[in-house]
Amino acid sequence: MRGTKRPYDEDIIEEPCRKNEKWHSYIAEAKREFLHLKDSHHITDAGLKAMFKFYKTHKKLYSLKDTNKLRNKTNAKFPVIFTKSSAYVKLEYAVRTAIFVAQKHAADFEKQDVLTFRFNMDGTLIGNKHIVAISINCVEGGRECQRAKNLIPVGLFEVQKENTELLRKTLPQEFIGDIRSVKQIHYKHKDFDVKLKLGGDLMNAVYVFGLAGFTSNYPCVFCTQHKDDLHITEETAYDKVVTEGKGKNKVTKTIRISGTSYYDVTKLARSLEEQKHCLHNGKVNDLGYKCEPLFGDLFDFKDYVLDTLHMKLRIFDVLLKDILAHASRTEQYGAEHTKIIEEKVAILNRHAEKTVGKRFFFQIDPENQNKTITSRGKLSGHLQDLFFIDQFPFAQVLGNGAINKSAKRVVGKFKELLAEVKKDKPRCKNTLKRLSQEFIREFRQSGLRTTVTPYVHIVGNHLFQFDELEDLRAFNMQGVEKGNDVLSRLYFSSTNPAKNPLLTMMQKLFRMLEMNFQNESERIAMATFAQTGVYDFDDIDDENATLLHSESESSGVSSRRKSFDEMDSEEESETALQEDDEELGGFLSSFTPTIVRSENRFKSFKTCNK
Repeated sequence: MRGTKRPYDEDIIEEPCRKNEKWHSYIAEAKREFLHLKDSHHITDAGLKAMFKFYKTHKKLYSLKDTNKLRNKTNAKFPVIFTKSSAYVKLEYAVRTAIFVAQKHAADFEKQDVLTFRFNMDGTLIGNKHIVAISINCVEGGRECQRAKNLIPVGLFEVQKENTELLRKTLPQEFIGDIRSVKQIHYKHKDFDVKLKLGGDLMNAVYVFGLAGFTSNYPCVFCTQHKDDLHITEETAYDKVVTEGKGKNKVTKTIRISGTSYYDVTKLARSLEEQKHCLHNGKVNDLGYKCEPLFGDLFDFKDYVLDTLHMKLRIFDVLLKDILAHASRTEQYGAEHTKIIEEKVAILNRHAEKTVGKRFFFQIDPENQNKTITSRGKLSGHLQDLFFIDQFPFAQVLGNGAINKSAKRVVGKFKELLAEVKKDKPRCKNTLKRLSQEFIREFRQSGLRTTVTPYVHIVGNHLFQFDELEDLRAFNMQGVEKGNDVLSRLYFSSTNPAKNPLLTMMQKLFRMLEMNFQNESERIAMATFAQTGVYDFDDIDDENATLLHSESESSGVSSRRKSFDEMDSEEESETALQEDDEELGGFLSSFTPTIVRSENRFKSFKTCNK
């Protein structure tokens, strides 16, 4: 007799093998090994996500041998000139590349008659090496071209120390002469005048123009106002009695001390003619001129545009330093003084942790016997905005006296000024001028310090002048500073010490710039236009791109010199990973450019040798 059918849910099914204890142990061990691999080789989360995304899309990875071959092919496109202490490209090549990048981000790019290029020059310390990085970007391309990934590298130069004479010895004369030669460029049947504007912080301006520096009697890089009168503006002008000469030649006269200009020589603006005259008379430090400019007469003083990023950083640093100096004065001694200082440090640390986290903190200066408050850590631009908020504990740190109200007004005026600078043009006329003069007046009357720093002087006298003639937001150096961080990562992320690190870094910067264009036809067009000045790829399709690509390979474009570290790594990969080639395959395409030759291939630039 047939028995009762057993219900399905009562079936006894063995657990899958993946659920047993051995499998869980294996998975846990594999995850730990993967985490160790990630940490030991410094693979970032973003890099790991990108690799996962690539693998999901293409279902395969490629051997190091194939990667090295493609890297060397790509590097062959970039005409990098290198020595032991430098790696650079010709400026005309960089300008063409900058134009190609800019026309992707600007709709009315071709309506201009003059193309302005920001010549970015900034020094950075990488390990124990002082590196001066030079890049350019087209101002008409908009703020998108200021981003670190869109900056066009021009050169990397290693110097023992940043000063005018060492830079003069390091920068090759061919490099400086090439910069002088670029006057015009031909783009899409139109000739554009090329105008260079110098960008960087004020210390870099001191090196470029051969000035004495901020400790001289004339510390401003734009005008020749004496350090005792840096706080003077148009609204605080006065008559000053001065005495010149000695003995019988002693003469007393009255001069008018007023606001200065960065471009008007009648209002004490610096000029190359004045510098030449001072140096010719042997008065090296007169008016702050120390030596001849680094680039000769290529850049005038008015070609240098103020960087609002460094202005903001340096002024906020001064304000915080002055606030801490006043907070350290308690009118008490011994244990009572120490107790009050410790309470103020605790208040500041609670505010810092609440606004910017624990990356920035305060403590009692261990090197100062007077028990003063000092800060530790770096407070970058966006963190300063978070730190100096309306709830900053002015009263708890400075007390309820006049200095508390003065410091609060100064910080508020500066924040109001920064907000006005960020606004789109057109703005209310003379608003920035009014805010600038109000800020320097409040700073002077606050009692925080008796002197005025060069940056505070520039805010009160020159900031609104720059705003009238230039777009200050187009000369912000935030992207350049980000580029310096990229250089540090490129240098320290090398598996083996490079024999020519500057060359390797320049090549990688150009590879990263090229890969911003995902369409291969655009990469081919960019390389062709940068090397020949021929631009005929507006409506190129994928079929034509493939045809041009195959023609470029058959034409046998000559390879340029490869860095020694790349040649070594290629040899190692050929011996160590040869067995993996059959399993992993190779890249489907290389990126060798089509070099279009024509009798007019040098038409794009009109050179002028001085």
